[in-house]
Amino acid sequence: MRAPTIAPREWLVVVLGGLSLVFTTWGLAGVQMWSLHTMFAGGVLTLCAAIAPLPRWWNGRDGEHGNSKNLLRLLKFPFFWFSLLFLIYITIQGLNPAWEPTKDSFPWKMKELEPADYITWLPTGAFGEYAHMNAFRALVNHAAAFMLVWGLWAGVRRRQSALILLWAFVVSGVCMALVAILQKYSGTDSVLWMVQSGNLKLWGTFFYRNQGAAYLVLVLIASAVLYFYHFNQAERRGQTGGPYMLLFLFFALVCTSIAMALSRGGILFGGILALCFLTLVLVRWLSSHSLRSSLLVSVLVAVLLGAGAYSVFKYVSLEAIEERFGDIGETIDTADKDSRVIVSKIVWKMAQEELVFGWGAGTWRYMFPMYQKSYPRIYYHGYNWRKGWHGRRYYKHAHNDILQFLCEYGIVGCAFLLLAWGYWGFSLLVRSTGNVSAALILYVGFAVVLGHAFLDFLFQSPAYWVALNGMLCVAVKLLALHDERARY
Repeated sequence: MRAPTIAPREWLVVVLGGLSLVFTTWGLAGVQMWSLHTMFAGGVLTLCAAIAPLPRWWNGRDGEHGNSKNLLRLLKFPFFWFSLLFLIYITIQGLNPAWEPTKDSFPWKMKELEPADYITWLPTGAFGEYAHMNAFRALVNHAAAFMLVWGLWAGVRRRQSALILLWAFVVSGVCMALVAILQKYSGTDSVLWMVQSGNLKLWGTFFYRNQGAAYLVLVLIASAVLYFYHFNQAERRGQTGGPYMLLFLFFALVCTSIAMALSRGGILFGGILALCFLTLVLVRWLSSHSLRSSLLVSVLVAVLLGAGAYSVFKYVSLEAIEERFGDIGETIDTADKDSRVIVSKIVWKMAQEELVFGWGAGTWRYMFPMYQKSYPRIYYHGYNWRKGWHGRRYYKHAHNDILQFLCEYGIVGCAFLLLAWGYWGFSLLVRSTGNVSAALILYVGFAVVLGHAFLDFLFQSPAYWVALNGMLCVAVKLLALHDERARY
C-alpha cells in the first residue's frame, strides 16, 4: 500500500526552514543588520509554519500533523525548554543592567551603577548600543537559531523532508566553497565581487576567512553524515552505487576550498574531521560484503580517492600552508607571549569574578578594556624604543568562544546551553542504531566544532551559529526518523 503524501504543512516547514539554512550560506555572515533580522524572520516563520493553527487540509492525511499535535510535540522536546530558559536568562540580563558607558568614553568606558539601580540577586548586564552589540542583539541571534530548530523538529516528520533540508544545506555550502575559490583566483577584495570588505582576508561570503573556513567545516560534517546515510541505504538494498559517490566528491571540493583559505583553524580541525571521515569510509567499505565484492565499486572508490588527492595537491599550495603555520615548535615555546593566549587568560580571570551569572550577554567588548589596560602587550599595537608603547588596540571578540560564553553567561547560562546540546548527544546514542557510522561522524564533528571555537570567535557569527544549530537538528532528526521506522 502506498504511503500517504507529505502534508502541505510539512512542505511549508521544509521550504521555509530550507531557505533559512541556505540563507546562512549567502547572508554575508549575518553581521549586517538586515542579514541578522532576515535569519530571525526565517526562524519565526519556520516555527509558525510548524505549530500555528491552519485549516485541516494543511495537516494532510498521514496523521503526523495537527493544530495541537505539533505543539504538543514541541512541548515534549527537551531542547525547546533548555533553549527557552537560555533566552529568558538573556532577557533578564538585558533588562537588569549593572553597568553603563560614560558620556566621554571612546570607544567604551564603563562605570558600575549603584546597587539600588538594579536587582543584585538576578543576572545582570550592561547598557550597550544594539547597532554594535548588547543583550538584545545577542537575544535576536540566539532566538533566530533556536526558533529555526523548534520549527524543524516539530514540523519535520518524514525522512524525505530531512534529506531535502540536509542536501540543500550541503549543495549551498559546496557552491560557496567553489565561489570562494573563484574569488581567490580573481583577486577581488569584495565579498561576492559586490560588497566591499574592510578585511582583505575574506573567504566566500564571509568577511573573515577563519569564519568562512569554519562554516565549510560544517558543510563537511553534513556531507559526511549524508555520505554514510546513503552508503548504508545502498548496502541494505544491495546496490553498487548511489548518491554517496557524489558526496565524496563534494567532500573533496570543500576540503580543497578550506585548504586554499589558509585558515590555520580551518585546516587543522577540517583536517582532523577529514582524517576521521576517510578512516570510517575505509572501515565501512571493508566491512561491506555486498559493496566490497563489486569490482566496479572498487574501481570507483580508487578513482574518487585519487580525484580527491589530485584536487588537494594541484590547487593547494603546500608551501603557503607551511608558511602560514610557521615553526610549530617555536609557536609552542612562545605561546605565553601570543596575544590570543594572553587574552584567553584575561577572559578566564574575568569569568572567575562573575562565575555564577556572568557579566551579561553582549558585554564582553565593553568590560574587557578594564582588564586589558594592565597588559601593554595587548593594549597597544607595538613598542618603539623612542616613543615607547603606542597605538591602542580594540577587541570586539575574545577569539575564544568557550571562555567568552562563560564570561558573558556564567555557569547558569552555559548550563542551559550544555543541557540543550546534550539532548543531541543523547538522542544520537539511543535513536541512531541503524546508522552508527553517521552518528559517530556527527559526534566527531561536534567535538571538532567545540575545539575550533576554543581558538576563535565562530559563535559570534550569526550565520555560523544558526547554521550549526539548524544542521545539528536536521542531521539528528534524519537519523532518529530512520531508526524509528521507514519513511518515504
